[in-house]
Amino acid sequence: MDEAIVKQLKQKVEAELRQREMEFVTFYLEELLKIEAKRHKELAALHNDLKQLINRVQNRLKTLKTPKIG
Repeated sequence: MDEAIVKQLKQKVEAELRQREMEFVTFYLEELLKIEAKRHKELAALHNDLKQLINRVQNRLKTLKTPKIG
């Protein structure tokens, strides 16, 4: 394969990975900011919201680890 093509493909893959990471970080930053904005009056309420976010992340990770069929 031509070295220029390999370099171009590598740059395209790196740009796609960078874009996906930015979207991921942005999404979870917004989720954390929503939790912060609630201004919980009790620590238990904050703990509950954090547990819900953790469960969502764990479920998403489990979904990503499950191989797709087809």
